[in-house]
Amino acid sequence: MEYNKSNSDAPPKPNSKIHLQGLKHSVSLSPRIVSGSVAALDTFIIFTTGLIIFHLYLPADAHTVLSLYLGAMGLYNLLILICFYNTALYSFRSLGRPLARVGKLLFLGSTMFSLLLTFAFVIKITDEYSRVWAVSWFLISLTLIILLRFWVYQTLQKWGADKKISRNIAVIGAEEHGIRLLEVINEMKEPWMHVIGVFEDRFSRVPSHIEGSPVLGNVDDLIDYVQEHRVDDVIIALPWSAEERMQEIIEKLEVLPVDIRLSPDMIGFTLLNHSYSHYCGLPVLNISDKPISGWDYVGKMIFDKTLSTIILILIAPIMLLIAIGIKLDSPGPVFFKQKRYGFNNQLIEVLKFRSMRTDMQDDNAEKLATRNDPRITTLGAFLRRTSLDELPQFINVLKGEMSIVGPRPHATRAKAAGKLYQEQVAKYAVRHKVIPGITGWAQVNGWRGETDTEEKIKRRVEHDLYYIYNWSMLLDIKITLRTLFVFVNSKNAY
Repeated sequence: MEYNKSNSDAPPKPNSKIHLQGLKHSVSLSPRIVSGSVAALDTFIIFTTGLIIFHLYLPADAHTVLSLYLGAMGLYNLLILICFYNTALYSFRSLGRPLARVGKLLFLGSTMFSLLLTFAFVIKITDEYSRVWAVSWFLISLTLIILLRFWVYQTLQKWGADKKISRNIAVIGAEEHGIRLLEVINEMKEPWMHVIGVFEDRFSRVPSHIEGSPVLGNVDDLIDYVQEHRVDDVIIALPWSAEERMQEIIEKLEVLPVDIRLSPDMIGFTLLNHSYSHYCGLPVLNISDKPISGWDYVGKMIFDKTLSTIILILIAPIMLLIAIGIKLDSPGPVFFKQKRYGFNNQLIEVLKFRSMRTDMQDDNAEKLATRNDPRITTLGAFLRRTSLDELPQFINVLKGEMSIVGPRPHATRAKAAGKLYQEQVAKYAVRHKVIPGITGWAQVNGWRGETDTEEKIKRRVEHDLYYIYNWSMLLDIKITLRTLFVFVNSKNAY
C-alpha cells in the first residue's frame, strides 16, 4: 500500500529540524566554482612566481625584455590549463584526492615545460632567457601548484566539518538500492556531503530512519520540502526495472531547481542518452541540472547587480518625476506591491509604480488589465504602455528577488480563459527553476500584456522554457538590448 497523507496508520514524519541543525547557514558547495578557483590560482602562481624571481634575480637592465618573460609565462600557463582540464585534474573528484594526483601533476607539468623549452629552441630564442630563472620558476611554481591541491583539500575538509559549506542531498528510494547508496555516501566520509532525508512513495513500509538518515515522506513531500529548505541534489535510487515509476518521478521533479541524478543500479533503457558524472566516487546518470549554477550563477548575479545599480542611478530623476506625477494624478501611494511567485515557487513582493485607482486595485490579479480598463489612471495608462511602471523592480533585482532577464513573475491568482495559469499549461511550474526577470524571451518576442486566452499563456510559457533550457550570458545581453527597442514600441501592454 502506498503512503497516503490521509492514512491515519501511516507513521509520523521524523522531525528534520534536528537533523539539519547547524546546516542552516552553510553555503552550497559548487564543484564547478571550486575547480574554476583552483585554475585561477594556478594562473596566479605561475605569473606571480615568475615575476618575483625575475625582479629578484635579473639585473635592472634586463627589465627591458620583461615582455619576453611574460610571453613564456603566458604560454606555459595556457599549456597547463589545457592539459589539466583535458586530463580531469581540475575535476572535483581529482581535487578531493591530492596525494593520488601528485605523480600525474609532476609528469604533466614537466612535460609542458619541456614543450615550452623545445618551442623556444626551435624558434631560436633560448639565449634570450636566464637559465637560472627558467629552472627556478618551473620548480617553484610546480611545487606550489601541488601544495595548493593539499591546501584546497584540507580547507574543504575543515569547512565541511565546521558546516560552513555543504552539499545537501535528498535520496528517493528506501529499499535495497537506496540503502546501498546511503552506505556508500556514509563510507566516503566527505564532511560536506549531507543527506537531509530519504523520500519513498511506499512510506508506510519503511522505518523512520535508514542508515542514519530520516525518512521524510513521499515524492510530493519532497517537492514541498525543497521550497522551504536548500536541497542541492536529488538522487533517485530505484531498480532499473521500475522504469515507469522513475519516469513519473522525473516528470514531477522537473519543476525543482536542483540537480537530479540516477544512482548506478537504475539505468532504464529509455534514459541511456543522458551523460554520466561521478558522485561520491560512484558513476551516476545525469538527468537534470540546475539551469543556472556555479560560475554561471556568479556571472549572472554580477551582471544583475552591476547593471541595476547603474540604471537606478541614471533613472533616479525620472523615478522622482513619476512619483510626483502619481501623487498629483490620483490619491494613494506611489508604489504598488503585489505578491507573485518567484524562484522555487516562493512568494515575493514585486514593486511597481501604482497605475490603478486605489479603490479599484486587484492585489491578486483576479482580473487582468485590458484595453481601456476603467481601473487604470490617466498617468497609469502611459506608464503601463511604456513599461515605466516596471522601473522600481530594479530594486527587487538588488534585493536578489528578481533578475534583469528571466521569466516574468506572475500574480498568485492570474488566469487565462477563466483558469489559473498552472491549470492551463502542464509545465508551467518549470518557470520557477530560475529567478524571475524584469524582461524575458517571451516579452521581446511579442508575448507581453494581456493573456486572455489559453493560446497566449501557452506561447508565453513556451518562450520562457526556451530561455531556461538555452540560457547563456550572451542570451541575457541579447534580450536586454532588444528590450530597449521592443518595450517602448509595444502595443500589447494595458
